[in-house]
Amino acid sequence: MTTKRKAKAAKAPDGPLPSLPQLCTEAADHVARARIALYDETLDADQALIHLDEAIACLKRLWAHGRARQAAPGPSLRSA
Repeated sequence: MTTKRKAKAAKAPDGPLPSLPQLCTEAADHVARARIALYDETLDADQALIHLDEAIACLKRLWAHGRARQAAPGPSLRSA
């Protein structure tokens, strides 16, 4: 990973945190863009890797959000 991408990945978002569905949508969008970059006529592997890195970052945020919810005290919702 280049230093630019590392710095971007480590930077905290300025605005409000996205919801879980927004994070899932963002990750799926990046995966779709990576597939397009690989299967398009241009075959841009670098662009595909950038999108896959962004998708992984989204999934890491999802994981961190889930871990924070598990650690939070108080009632939690359970499936029936």
